[in-house]
Amino acid sequence: MRYSADQIRSLLARLDTRPASALETETLEFKEWSREWEHGESGRRKFYRMLADYAVCFANHRGGALVLGVKDRVKGRAQAVAGCGAYNLHELRERVYDLTDPHILVEAEEVFLDDLGVRLLIIHIPHGMGVHTTTDGVAKVRVGTECKPMTGAMRQQRLVEAGLVDATDALLPCTAAEAFDALEIMRLKRFLEARAPHSPLLRLRDEQLLEQIGATQDGQPTVAGALLIGKEAILQRHLPQHTVEYLRMRSDTDYERREIYACGLLRALEETERNIELYNRITTVKAGLFHYEIKDFPEESYREALLNAMQHRDYLSPAAVFIKHYPDRLEVSNPGSFLAGISPENIFRQDSYPRNRRLTEMLRRIGLVERSGVGVKRIFCVQLSSGKPPPSYWSSGAIVRLTLYNGSLDEAFTRFVRQREREGKSLGLDELLVLFTLRRQRELSLAEATRTLQLPRTDTHALLMRMVREGLLERSGVRRSQLFRLSGALYQTLGESIAYIREAGIDAIRYEEMILAYVRQYGAITNRITRELLGVSSFQASRLLKKLTTEGKLCKEGTYKDAAYRLP
Repeated sequence: MRYSADQIRSLLARLDTRPASALETETLEFKEWSREWEHGESGRRKFYRMLADYAVCFANHRGGALVLGVKDRVKGRAQAVAGCGAYNLHELRERVYDLTDPHILVEAEEVFLDDLGVRLLIIHIPHGMGVHTTTDGVAKVRVGTECKPMTGAMRQQRLVEAGLVDATDALLPCTAAEAFDALEIMRLKRFLEARAPHSPLLRLRDEQLLEQIGATQDGQPTVAGALLIGKEAILQRHLPQHTVEYLRMRSDTDYERREIYACGLLRALEETERNIELYNRITTVKAGLFHYEIKDFPEESYREALLNAMQHRDYLSPAAVFIKHYPDRLEVSNPGSFLAGISPENIFRQDSYPRNRRLTEMLRRIGLVERSGVGVKRIFCVQLSSGKPPPSYWSSGAIVRLTLYNGSLDEAFTRFVRQREREGKSLGLDELLVLFTLRRQRELSLAEATRTLQLPRTDTHALLMRMVREGLLERSGVRRSQLFRLSGALYQTLGESIAYIREAGIDAIRYEEMILAYVRQYGAITNRITRELLGVSSFQASRLLKKLTTEGKLCKEGTYKDAAYRLP
């Protein structure tokens, strides 16, 4: 995470009530400047070694910032913010780069606090790939608010999360006949035949098929192959951490059904789907001559969620994949954190890479998964187009949990989406997210849409304006004050024309009250001020001011651009 100078200033303003140490996080550290660092070559060496240690510590976690010039245990802003002594920014970057392996290129930013007459130094440290050490071979990692030694297990975990180590690519110390279950090989063939009856894989002998999909390598079974179609005894012996647990929940603390699968992934997937379908009710949505069956949990979305959990789990962790099936939600969690650079805040847009490359490639070859980067978007699209709330992601750092919601079905929205599909005008994920959001809140600002879509501001604005041109949205306001809402035509399609007229009427009343309140407070108002105050266009502002003038609530002085409006 990158901290701006304004964010640091805002945090420092809280030092009157707490010490800087209370403001530190896993991505932020405050440190007092030491005069020792300014004395001779020995002092400078200590300074650069300290910076290299922090660079390694933060880079091995999520990146972060080191703020120099703040006493971390002193309360009171004036007393705690002592500032920095002399340093050389160019030399600082070079020395940290030279003292780290692989090299870390930090950024250094100066922050001046004029009221205190001091200067702080922010060292911005990027998120690293793999394991970084100092040139002395020391590796540390940020744990909470401290830098801890990086143990062997932690280093291995770091390499797995960075996609540099593939636990499923290893070979098992047994033969293919010992490793693979004949019934599971038959299950694999039935699956292939159902998905792709003309697949060339079906014409191969068993040994060739297993080699072709990556279940074996030079005739020896791979971990990925055993995970897919291995015998339970082999899995328990070599991969005891591989389990999938299904729980049908009565409440947050009680369940009525529990199934544990320590078998191959194909069978575990089929059995879990069967359990979900036992409780998966169907609602029929009628749209003229067309009838659509919408399940509590659409099959395509929960299957993708199950595959993602099995495919991306950390196979070095002893924990299981859990499926908790509540009446109102389905929680699918897997051991392991998000891969480096991925978070719930960017998961739509971040190019993903597999934690378990061999397993992912094998699942792709048999048609269970497609190319990476589309699974998450597919889950969201299916949920939203089925009139369901969007899923949510959460991670503790040790697990990732995806929740699918069985909210009240938005039948009108579902009919609208299906009608667009029949007309060949299907809505993409971005359009669905915008429309869903506006079904639940009256207006959407450009800033809110940018956060929701996880897109740059310019791309978000282009999308919203395209939806305006297509008649899906209406816009009010100018520049940064723009607001978007569902169009009157879409409200009518959704059977809510009354709500549209009511909201438009409420806006008119609210706008007039705001204009009059401004004039009472400041004496006069202009068209430009009205635009900025209400976030409307010049034409809308002119119309509102003219109406209030006609009704005798305002008096107009001047003409054209110089016109001002005052109370009579």
